Amino acid sequence: MQLIKILLLLVLSTATCLSSCAQTSSAPERSFFPTDSLEWYQQQAYTDPMKYILKSYEASHYNYLVPYYLSLQTKVDSADESLNFYHQTMLTTFSSFVGDVKANESAYIYSGKDTTVADDPNYTAINAMEEIVSVARTHQVMMFNESHIDPRGRLFLCNLLPSLKAAGFRYLFLEGLREDDINERGFPLQTSGFYTCEPMFGNLLRTALQLGFKLVPYDCYKEPCKTVAQREEHQATTIYETLKKYPQAKALVFAGHGHINKDPEKNRMAYRFKVLSGIDPFCIDQAVNSETPTLFRQLRKHIQQAAIYKNLKTNSYRPLSPTITVDATVVFPNTQWIDGGYAAWLLHNGKKPYKLELRGEKYEQTLLSIVKCHEFDQYGALAVPVINMMLQSKNEQKILLDKGLYYIRVTNLYGKELYKKKIKL
Repeated sequence: MQLIKILLLLVLSTATCLSSCAQTSSAPERSFFPTDSLEWYQQQAYTDPMKYILKSYEASHYNYLVPYYLSLQTKVDSADESLNFYHQTMLTTFSSFVGDVKANESAYIYSGKDTTVADDPNYTAINAMEEIVSVARTHQVMMFNESHIDPRGRLFLCNLLPSLKAAGFRYLFLEGLREDDINERGFPLQTSGFYTCEPMFGNLLRTALQLGFKLVPYDCYKEPCKTVAQREEHQATTIYETLKKYPQAKALVFAGHGHINKDPEKNRMAYRFKVLSGIDPFCIDQAVNSETPTLFRQLRKHIQQAAIYKNLKTNSYRPLSPTITVDATVVFPNTQWIDGGYAAWLLHNGKKPYKLELRGEKYEQTLLSIVKCHEFDQYGALAVPVINMMLQSKNEQKILLDKGLYYIRVTNLYGKELYKKKIKL
């Protein structure tokens, strides 16, 4: 629960932080982040890591490397539990933003006991995508949560969207989205939200728009909510009021952590929506095995793809979420590594193969970003990449992308572009 509260603060503070940067229809001039600015933010981060590492992201014109570097370099008082928690949150968040899955998985916030969910012979691991699509045919509203520091929930929902569209779903409500113009533009910007700046989240939004989904922001992004209860009510009411206009519409809701809790005593968004609308949403937890990875060691050993544990005799799902009441829980398999450092699910999430080759140069403390050409040509630094990856000593890598025109860019900690190439797939 402490984690949820902290991440709640992160969402709200980020909304305020990013609101000062107005959207523009032209690409902003390239700017560099000088050494003295980096040193200043690092000094401030010792006293308030969350505040100043977040601020450094916008101050550096959305240079992903700056907050990532600060998160790695900042050392806080080990005796101060709050500062350590804030620092850990920044490290896990921005390691996910730059595609450093190794650092992200090793720094997961784990607040429970070092125990493992045991096998239960009454439950069988079944294909999560197939099961969810089957369930979707008989439900009007389906809610998915995510861990804000683990992009796999975004990638999983993104891969589900074509089948869910075929099942009649037309609306996608997004907690992380903080603008309406995206439906006309067709793709996200750095100013579309905070977590939406992470490439897998950006791809989720692009895919939904390409499929014809109507994207609806439903969190307190125009006026910050003052209390947790007020926020839960605002979220539930926004979803309800929208669907009330279209009573037959089928909708997906993408939320963070405990908002999809159906426990009446907790009175979170999902339960409030059920009371308001009379619609019982089917709620799917994707977060619990991200935030407490050691808890699911035993279950992950048996699977090679995302799974839901189901009792095939009683047609019931195994309850795996110790803190929230949901209908089903997705268990992700262990990450498969490419060359010991890159996550396969990160680099192989498209259909068209491409071989990255960056020979003859040594790129240290650099980020390789792949961006859509038309997005970058129009919006420059405001474009959200489709992939970010920290370069390693071996600068040759096979990746899979969707069909399209892309720029491959390598930038350093100070915002300088070291390499750029246009490719067509």
